[in-house]
Amino acid sequence: MNQPKHLVAIDLGSNSFHLVIAREQAGCIQIVHSQKQQINLAMGLDANNLLSQQAISKGVACLEEFSHTFSRLPSSSVRIVATHTLRKATNRDEFIKAALKVLPYPIEVIGGKAEAELIYHGIAHTQPIKGRTLIIDIGGGSTELVIGQQFKPRVVQSIELGSSDLCQQFFADGNISTQRMAQAQHFAATMLQPIADRFREFGWKTALGSSGSIKAITQAMSELYGDNKITAKRIKRLSKQLIRWGHCDKVPLQSLDAKRLPLLAGAVAILASCFDCLNIAQLSFSSGALREGVLYGLSDSRQDIDIRQRTVNNLVKLHHIDQAFSHRVLLQLQVFFDQLANTDQPLSQSEREFLRWGAQLHEIGISVNSKQRQHHGRYIIEHSDMPGFDEQSQLLIAALVGNHRAKMKGSNLDQQRLIQLLRLAIILTHGRLNMLPQLVKMAYQQNALVISLTPAILQQSQLMGLLNQEMKCGLKSGLALAIADSKPMAADTVIEM
Repeated sequence: MNQPKHLVAIDLGSNSFHLVIAREQAGCIQIVHSQKQQINLAMGLDANNLLSQQAISKGVACLEEFSHTFSRLPSSSVRIVATHTLRKATNRDEFIKAALKVLPYPIEVIGGKAEAELIYHGIAHTQPIKGRTLIIDIGGGSTELVIGQQFKPRVVQSIELGSSDLCQQFFADGNISTQRMAQAQHFAATMLQPIADRFREFGWKTALGSSGSIKAITQAMSELYGDNKITAKRIKRLSKQLIRWGHCDKVPLQSLDAKRLPLLAGAVAILASCFDCLNIAQLSFSSGALREGVLYGLSDSRQDIDIRQRTVNNLVKLHHIDQAFSHRVLLQLQVFFDQLANTDQPLSQSEREFLRWGAQLHEIGISVNSKQRQHHGRYIIEHSDMPGFDEQSQLLIAALVGNHRAKMKGSNLDQQRLIQLLRLAIILTHGRLNMLPQLVKMAYQQNALVISLTPAILQQSQLMGLLNQEMKCGLKSGLALAIADSKPMAADTVIEM
């Protein structure tokens, strides 16, 4: 077996330094370690953009700690990138020279647009991006804005507007007043105006935000409103609430890291200005960021397919799933898709995707134990790192895998229809022989799924026994199933994926 390759990405940001280590083998990527230290490098810049010795020492000490984490890893690819503060520091060479003594890898001080593109790729490789998507990343010293689609950034911009700089300029003593917040937002709007028209004209369907600043605002929304949606109305309310609290030390939000509180007012001012200048209605947080972009840039895995499908492919390889059998289950599901497409209850594109993923992964638990594979499979899916899937989607796949055989449990009514179809596809793909899918007919009649079988199927006693058992199992779970006979389908029926 080939030795796994380790990928190491280090992001030297204006607020925090991040380390991410992943293991790559046979095209599969697994995050094995992540580490963060809040350095506040931007706070170490003086009026002449000279980085203080204290800031240099603190940053180098962090890198020395990082080096102990991965220095002995075999077969490592390492990339270190530095952003706004080191771009701006007139004595950055002094920092880099000191860093090389503790971490013998080159430090790339990347430009703003290169940073924005890496941020975009970091998000695109951790969640699906289909339509045009606006991404905003508020760092300590700069804000990056990108509009892209799938894996291609289209409009890219970086502006010198960061939460640390804004706080130093308007909230240095921690006090938050109506006048200061208005001045901060006006300053941010002035910086955003030159690019606003171009972004509005290009347009987008979805808006996402990344970085610690937007994560903190998301946490604030969740604590204040019970969910993590960031809307134009809510960001204005949060701005007013900060003014009422009056000082960063008086912000009572328990979910926020105490080190993040002094930067919150600046981040809110920037994001509120982004909402106003770009006419954003709603924005969601994305966990992907610059470091993930660096990480996937080091990878040999395919980067031209949907991130969710790549995640599923990686799990298939990692757990040595029988792909030939899964493919035949997929072919049987395609027969179901085609049959239901002509009824009043067709499957949506999303439902088809989840059934395909369920079919590909349903035997993942065999790698632990074949007798209880459905239970082991559910556990593996629930506890795996699955880039591209949110928690709800991951739990749906876990429910499909956990209920693909034996008794059904732990699923809701929305999931049961998909579970029933997956179970039937597996039953009809009986044995491990390389056979064509069964050309059954099916439709929903009221609350029951009616499948019509050809005489050839009806004569297979073992298969009919499994189907009759499935009818009884379905009734216990509230899934009515009826079996009828039908005329054979045309011999030239085409089966396609």
